[in-house]
Amino acid sequence: MSKNLQIRKVAVLGAGVMGAQIAAHLTNANVETLLFELPAKEGDPNGNVNKALDGLKKLDPAPISSPSRITYIQPANYEQHLEKLRECDLIIEAIAERIDWKSDLYRKVAPFVNANAIFATNTSGLSINTLAEAFPENLRHRFCGIHFFNPPRYMHLVELIPCKGTEAGLLDQLETFLVSTLGKGVVRAKDTPNFIANRIGVFSMLATKHHAAAFNLGFDMVDALTGRYLGRPKSATFRTLDVVGLDVFAHVVNTMRENLTEDPWHKHFELPSWFNYLVDQGSLGQKTKRGIYQKIGKEIHVLDLHTREYRLSDAKVDDGVKEILRERDWAKKLAALRNSQHPQAQFLWSTFRDVFHYCALHLDVIADNARDVDLAVRWGFGWDRGPFEIWQAAGWQQVTGWIAADIAAGKAMADMPLPVWVADTSRAGVHTPQGSYSPITKSNQARSKLSVYQRQLFPEHLLGEVRHYGETVFETDEVRLWHMGDGIAILSFKSKMHTVSNEVLDGILRAVDEAETHFTALILWQVEPPFSAGANLLQLMQGVQETPDTGMFGKLKGAVSRVKYTAAGGGGMGDLFNAATGNVPKVEAVVAKFQQVSMRLKYAQVPTIAAVDGLALGGGCEFSIHCTRIVATLESYIGLVEVGVGLLPAGGGCKEMAQRAAQEAQRFANDNRIDVFPYLRRYFQNIAMGEVAKSAEMAREMGYLRQSDRIVLNKFELLHIAKEEAKALNATAYRPPLHQRRIAVAGRTGIATLKAAMLNMREGNFISEHDYNIGCRVAETLCGGDVEAGSLVDEQWLLDLERRNFMELLATEKTQARIEHMLKNGKPLRN
Repeated sequence: MSKNLQIRKVAVLGAGVMGAQIAAHLTNANVETLLFELPAKEGDPNGNVNKALDGLKKLDPAPISSPSRITYIQPANYEQHLEKLRECDLIIEAIAERIDWKSDLYRKVAPFVNANAIFATNTSGLSINTLAEAFPENLRHRFCGIHFFNPPRYMHLVELIPCKGTEAGLLDQLETFLVSTLGKGVVRAKDTPNFIANRIGVFSMLATKHHAAAFNLGFDMVDALTGRYLGRPKSATFRTLDVVGLDVFAHVVNTMRENLTEDPWHKHFELPSWFNYLVDQGSLGQKTKRGIYQKIGKEIHVLDLHTREYRLSDAKVDDGVKEILRERDWAKKLAALRNSQHPQAQFLWSTFRDVFHYCALHLDVIADNARDVDLAVRWGFGWDRGPFEIWQAAGWQQVTGWIAADIAAGKAMADMPLPVWVADTSRAGVHTPQGSYSPITKSNQARSKLSVYQRQLFPEHLLGEVRHYGETVFETDEVRLWHMGDGIAILSFKSKMHTVSNEVLDGILRAVDEAETHFTALILWQVEPPFSAGANLLQLMQGVQETPDTGMFGKLKGAVSRVKYTAAGGGGMGDLFNAATGNVPKVEAVVAKFQQVSMRLKYAQVPTIAAVDGLALGGGCEFSIHCTRIVATLESYIGLVEVGVGLLPAGGGCKEMAQRAAQEAQRFANDNRIDVFPYLRRYFQNIAMGEVAKSAEMAREMGYLRQSDRIVLNKFELLHIAKEEAKALNATAYRPPLHQRRIAVAGRTGIATLKAAMLNMREGNFISEHDYNIGCRVAETLCGGDVEAGSLVDEQWLLDLERRNFMELLATEKTQARIEHMLKNGKPLRN
């Protein structure tokens, strides 16, 4: 057993697409990182690596959590800086997928690798044991495969592959680092070509390609059928190929063809002529602006297989097939697909059948158990459910019979019979509460017992596993308060997208009361992201039952539909307000309640923790910033976005930002002269522009997160860390903050300065008249109203200001038009 591993510094060898992005994600996790590349032939020897670092800034989605963090990646080259490798605890090789090149590099760097370092290759499918042979024998026990998926920041999967001599204890320690520090989902894979995820995911694509040709379906039709309808990414099959790169996909398929000659499906590991045609043309997908698809202007065009010309992408799924695909019950869905005679349905069933067949036959060769296959495909390819989960959900014995019948009838891509364990008549599936089936041990294997997984109170859930979310304190249609026996109350929303209704507000107020009386802390945590897509303000105003549409104001659509347009008058949102709202005092009372909730969260007698993952917009953001602490996953997207529908934050958001600006000004004041405006400017821009932080790190830079708030890399550790934060606060005899009654504001001088800047933007046609009106009201609220600069006000003064301005904006026709447009189109209206 190796000594306890502490990874303080990491070197990444190779600054290509993957290497540079792996280095970026290490930096996201605050790991000191060196990025190596070949020296430039002229000029700065670090020219090549610096070019790669500049390229990181242009990638979308961004591989780095904040552009400012790129400067923390240390550039290096193999000519000048090999000595620096001695300081590194982990070295990740990420150069081109050629065994000879990798072997040459290993021999070059091996003398500089310290005896306690781990050396790992990021190969996507080459043999780990073959690569290990090029590494010195005395270091081979510290060599392994560590396969990140592209893009490394966003794809949860990392496959960990040992060579024959890799120390078991070292793998455990490396897994702990990958899971907790880098936030990854680790799957242990065997040293077989393309490991697990690419082996199954790429076969699924090959099967899709095969059956698409057999049923004469175009690329866009296949993508229309194999995306969200099947619980897979919107990019589906062929769009995904464009994103990955046709050249990269070709390499992975070639690895299968060259190294899996005994595979019963080997004859299908060939790329069709149209694929080679595109590669030869340099049409490699997204990176060359053209591949299977091409964007021309605003239109998406797709390659026509017969003419090899691009045509407008306009595929429409058959209505009958669409009805089948909308079925949520997998048993009914697969049965209907199999029984339908429509080519689109037969294509889908055939693809499912052959993927199931392939997974069953190869499970014992590529993975330890069925759970590893399903999690690898989910985390590496973005499927909502893995292949074994779908099979089990559809009825194991029923689907097994169908597959066996198709094999016997010669319909399957390979004529190999299903393994004996599959057809066991007592089998109801491969996932059970006790674990997942392993053909090697002929038993169900429980999840890993590594201590790092004790931090995941609710890990990724698999079909067949039992999940129990604690003991209920109280539950309504909109919220549930529960606990796990440790004295900490947890409040979870049940509304669509966790939007905030009047009932949610009541639930939070009740939860705070319960927490103060019976618990030591209150955590706002959702079973699934997002944290909250915001307040459903009109629904709150109306107090009526709404439809389950999504989006920040999605539930309002039900109210809009109640407005009957007449031939003479037309109607509109004005009628909605008059007919449905009834009276202004009722509306204002709900806004006041929203403010009350935020203040209760801030001044509760127990710590309140917002455990944020995903969207925290509008009201969701306002709740978060009022809690004692925010514990946010890196992939949290936080912002006050009310201006998008012609409003301003009125749940305490403007008040809190004004207060933070005053606190910052106080901290840096000279001679007791407080100038709030320089600190207020960024908060005004955030709100007036409706800017959303693209990571928790950027949310900190924008002022939504404080220095005391925590950023978590692994979303499955979020609740654990929120609890630990609550315990730490209580360990110091927690008391809520004192009410701040002397908040310095920028006053009318600040308002005038902001108005002048907006006036220039309006005259330059960068913003509309109504944008200017909204901005003026945001400025008035943040600056404390018509008072002298430096005046001292209290929180209630600012709350009253934001509530008044909110109500006045709500009364305008243009704001009403913006809300209506958002409901109908899901996009903001600039009027």
